[in-house]
Amino acid sequence: MKINFKYIIAALALVAATASCSRKIDFPADKFVTLDHYAYSVDETAQEVVIPVHIYHQDNNDVQVAVKLVADSAVEGTDYEIISPESGVLSFTDGNDSLAIKIAIKPHVGTYTGTKKFGVQVTSTTEGVMHGEASTATVTIKDLDHPLASILGDYVATGVSASAGGQAQWMVSFSANDESVSMINVTNLSWWDETLVGTVSDDLNVITIPFGQMYVASGYETLFCGYAAGGYYNPSGNLLLTKTETGWIQSTDIDSASRTWGIGCLATQGGSPLGWLDYINPGLVLTK
Repeated sequence: MKINFKYIIAALALVAATASCSRKIDFPADKFVTLDHYAYSVDETAQEVVIPVHIYHQDNNDVQVAVKLVADSAVEGTDYEIISPESGVLSFTDGNDSLAIKIAIKPHVGTYTGTKKFGVQVTSTTEGVMHGEASTATVTIKDLDHPLASILGDYVATGVSASAGGQAQWMVSFSANDESVSMINVTNLSWWDETLVGTVSDDLNVITIPFGQMYVASGYETLFCGYAAGGYYNPSGNLLLTKTETGWIQSTDIDSASRTWGIGCLATQGGSPLGWLDYINPGLVLTK
């Protein structure tokens, strides 16, 4: 996102640390086994998850790979169970360098059990074959019966952004919060990839997101706050998102007759403000 407005004090460089989950990982061993990815996520109705396993620098020698499932919040036999290999061992023969682990996902449709996770681990039992960096993976089973399921998902945000130099659109996502079913995670609301936490009213019509939440954006400690024309900011109070027929519209509960409040992300250092990463004028609209 380009920054070109006068309130910024320091030159801010976006730091994009994108860690690839690809299986194409450099590893010093001559021959090694690796999974495709470090993490998988499936709905509880997915029926099964398939996890490819690869041998790099394979020759015509047979390789045996032990497969282990590691219980976490998900329990084997209740939430998932292995389909293949039934023996717990993958056998790579005749120079074959790719096989797959298949795991059945057991749904709990109609009953909210929360997000479940378990681990998958592969280990070579053949001499001379190491395991690669991606030898373990986490599988997340998403519960579709979440009480807030009707409001979770992706939204198109429309608003007037200082860093965009006017009207702009960007993506905002609502996801389940693991600590409470009445709370949600709101990601990218102020267009800086931040994740804020909000509380949803019992009737699902209002989301309350407290100002004063801190996160890191562009390498800076950043304050989510109310913003008013002239550079005024307020770290207390709440951003309120009120439900509409197509999504949500923004207001605040800051009581100030002289100012109309939007939202801001203020770069700070040791609690002192440095400058605005972005501020968004009142009237932000989210459309699903």
